[in-house]
Amino acid sequence: MAQATFVQDGNSVDYTPGSAVAAGAVVVQNSLVGIARTPIAANALGSLATVGLFDVVKVTGAINAGAAIYWDADGDPLGGDAGTGAATTTSGGNTFMGFTVKAAAEADTTVRLLLLKPVTVSNTIHLDLTNVVADPGNAGAIPITDSGTVQLVTAGAETRTLAAPTDVGQVLSLCFKTKVGNCVVTCATGVNQTGNNTLTFDTAGEVIVLAAIAVGADKRWRVVANDGVGLTTA
Repeated sequence: MAQATFVQDGNSVDYTPGSAVAAGAVVVQNSLVGIARTPIAANALGSLATVGLFDVVKVTGAINAGAAIYWDADGDPLGGDAGTGAATTTSGGNTFMGFTVKAAAEADTTVRLLLLKPVTVSNTIHLDLTNVVADPGNAGAIPITDSGTVQLVTAGAETRTLAAPTDVGQVLSLCFKTKVGNCVVTCATGVNQTGNNTLTFDTAGEVIVLAAIAVGADKRWRVVANDGVGLTTA
């Protein structure tokens, strides 16, 4: 007996909704995201696209080309009805959709993405430094699931924390974009052989690039390049 029998290429899947589905609606079934190309009546057999290029409503904010995109079923689409669902780069609590093929500006209401079948995307360390990693604000923890650039902005004397990296090869660029007060970042690991773990940004334009390495069983940050950031040990 054959272990598997080919059915179709899987670029679309059958779908029978309990209530009517409009053309262009995003439908999430567990980890599978599909988009209705045409309207589907309630309790009628239709189909959902699982692969293809789509312009999808998005949350407020710029999104770079190549970014991993997730569907937030309760998201607020820019220019649309709050809570009706939107594409976002935030992975937590949301469902993976695919990757952007074109950058979207902050004021754009949609983002163009390549819809893909489910894949395991636990982080985006494969992205380069053009990926925007959000500045968490005063006393916040800098996200460590992505590679990318954090543009630090202060409204006074502020702090940040940086946990140990999640994957070897991960790269973070910390840039002091706007200064009202100094920004002090305390790392969970030393960032050099000296063991310095405190980064002090005191002049706008300072930047430090950190890469994740393995030291025995531990993962640690190491300075790749530094322009003006003070390094001390707490």
